[in-house]
Amino acid sequence: MTHTSASRAMHMDRRAFSLGLLALAGAASLPARAQGPWPAAKPIRLVLPFSAGGPGDTNVRAMAQAQGKRLSQTIIVDNRPGAGGIIGSEYVAKSAPDGYTWLSAGNGAIANALLRPKMPYAETDLVPVVGTSSAPSVLVTNAGVPARNLKELQAWARTKGRLNFGTAGSGSTGHFVAEMVEAALGVPVTLVHYKSGSQTVNAIVGGEVDLASEAPIGVSAFVQSGKLHALALTARERTGPMKQVPTTVEQGFPTILMQHWGGIFAPKGTPAAILDRIAEVTINAYKEDADLIAQTERGGAQPMLLGRAAFEKFLGDERTRMAQIVTASHMTLE
Repeated sequence: MTHTSASRAMHMDRRAFSLGLLALAGAASLPARAQGPWPAAKPIRLVLPFSAGGPGDTNVRAMAQAQGKRLSQTIIVDNRPGAGGIIGSEYVAKSAPDGYTWLSAGNGAIANALLRPKMPYAETDLVPVVGTSSAPSVLVTNAGVPARNLKELQAWARTKGRLNFGTAGSGSTGHFVAEMVEAALGVPVTLVHYKSGSQTVNAIVGGEVDLASEAPIGVSAFVQSGKLHALALTARERTGPMKQVPTTVEQGFPTILMQHWGGIFAPKGTPAAILDRIAEVTINAYKEDADLIAQTERGGAQPMLLGRAAFEKFLGDERTRMAQIVTASHMTLE
């Protein structure tokens, strides 16, 4: 082989080697490019720890759609009911903190930890991200109860000797309100636990119990038809579709307070930048998305719009308040 031929062959070998390196480098970078920055890699899962089909499910699906538009990614609502919300919450608490699994939860996120001696996850395994919506609870009586406000209810209950209070289950928001009512009105309350809010409403319409406390969406139609009487909103101010109903505070019972609130949580360790992005997107959706705003109002709720720090403070205040109720009333799961 001549010197020129040898040089040419060596040059070709080097060129082939260089091209090979480039090809390997390109192949190695393909998965990273395909995955892309969050949330481009795959759809996001929003776990709802309750059954599909109820008012809460409808509201969360509207929220997920509005969030997905702003993130340019599909958000799948994953219903995982059971154990008062614990099954779905545990799933999220033990999921990878990569921004692709979130939890939509409410009052039970606090109540479960206060009332259950053993939990399959620690409260700190779930990080508060953003408050979404809130609705006051409504104290309602059946048509046979001769009371149109809390003072009249108190007088009637003292004559009767007690109140039969229906709830959507042990540890539910109604259960907490029942304990508040007993303490504030100074009358004995007999708890009657049902399996759901709809069962509770049917029971009070049918006269099985005297009193219940439910979200506006569950009782407003019955109040309008005269089958139930709304005595009070368990709130400081009148809000939502039942503003004609005076609050517990207005009527002189400021310790009877309960909101049906919702918020989003993430597994501990989720990057702060992703938490901030979800909070921002969610708040903007509740401010700007006409369909979401309309659905929220149809559900008898209002946007809560609490960012990460404000939502964490809200939860801390609620936890302290509810813990005091548990202690004072010796409240337990039944």
